[in-house]
Amino acid sequence: MTESEEERAAALAAWVSAYVAETSREDNVDAFTAQVNASILAEVPEVAADPVLVTEMYASTKAQFQVFLSLLERERQELLLPPQAVDLALSIARRQLELGVLLKIYRVAAGAVWEFFTTVAADVPEDGPDRSDVLIYLWGHGGTWINEAIEQLIGVFYEEREATMHGALARRTETVYALLRGDKIGLDAASTDLGHPLRGLQTALVLWIEEGTSADALAPLNELATSLAGAVKAGRPLTIPVGRREVWTWLATREAPDPVVIAAAVAAQSGSVRVAIGISAPGLAGFRQSHREAVDAQRFAVSARTSAPVTAYADVELACLVAGNEAGITALIGRELGGLAGDERGLDRVRDTVSTYLRFGGSVDQTATSLIVHKNTIRYRLAQAEELIGHPLTERRTEIALALRCLDRYGGVVPG
Repeated sequence: MTESEEERAAALAAWVSAYVAETSREDNVDAFTAQVNASILAEVPEVAADPVLVTEMYASTKAQFQVFLSLLERERQELLLPPQAVDLALSIARRQLELGVLLKIYRVAAGAVWEFFTTVAADVPEDGPDRSDVLIYLWGHGGTWINEAIEQLIGVFYEEREATMHGALARRTETVYALLRGDKIGLDAASTDLGHPLRGLQTALVLWIEEGTSADALAPLNELATSLAGAVKAGRPLTIPVGRREVWTWLATREAPDPVVIAAAVAAQSGSVRVAIGISAPGLAGFRQSHREAVDAQRFAVSARTSAPVTAYADVELACLVAGNEAGITALIGRELGGLAGDERGLDRVRDTVSTYLRFGGSVDQTATSLIVHKNTIRYRLAQAEELIGHPLTERRTEIALALRCLDRYGGVVPG
């Protein structure tokens, strides 16, 4: 190596060291993760439509970039695949999505990473290392990482897919997906294959854990499903794993389970388990419908960033129907609530009073009893609300109730 080459190598090494130190800051890692994930979500609808996959993809991208940075100063790139990347591949396989979904994620990510590195190289100061040296170094390591990650994760995907294609779990999983697709399967035959009576009321739940370690949480989730079934006097629950930290569940009962009982059973468990509940309905149609509602309730809970451990579709149905339409939600809240949507002190009590009043069909007496507040106080708050809204509460009751529910659930942060 000539003196000039040694100087270039030294300048590049010094720049890489400084770059790793600066970029490893949490805010910079988050900015990279957001940029790459935005590209993936725009190109891979199978992920964008599933809030749990979105969460797992964010964790995977972030963890991989952090490990990548920790190894970037080494002349030869090494791949140390973090468990979050494995989790994402397992979830894709367990959802019976094709390998092409996983490959597309990494193909789109490769393009986003290339764009990110070209911007980084372009921003190298004039007195720094040669910009082409920087880009070659970064992409040499980044491209190698992505290619080797794909090779390893293809193996993870096929191992999981093969495991789920054998035995009772495979038959149960295939039958469930066939029912959800609407395939023509006899009621008795499906009940036998699933070991689950389909003639009674069907209540679907989605159980998941958003945070915590990357360890497989299927065992505690299945245990919780059994506990919930016992709490509502159902038989053995039907469960299907759809990731390391998510389980789809169905309960067969004679009467619709009380969400309050389910919430109490969830609260008795340790950990950060979340549960979404569909509305109970009979037969095969109820099996499918309740599941769609549970998934919608889960999507709403994740998008709305609510911390409530249990989300019942019946409580968020109207808001679910407009979820995903950010502009529409913002317009709805502004149009229907006006000044009542403000953050001034005391307005939360006024909004709570209006919600309760509308829920009781406009009864001041029932509202006062429910809130344990004098009737004159209720009337005063309702008058405040009407002044802020600009018209009587007897007008556009449904729209006002929906706007209040959206504001309460989203907390002023419109979901993306």
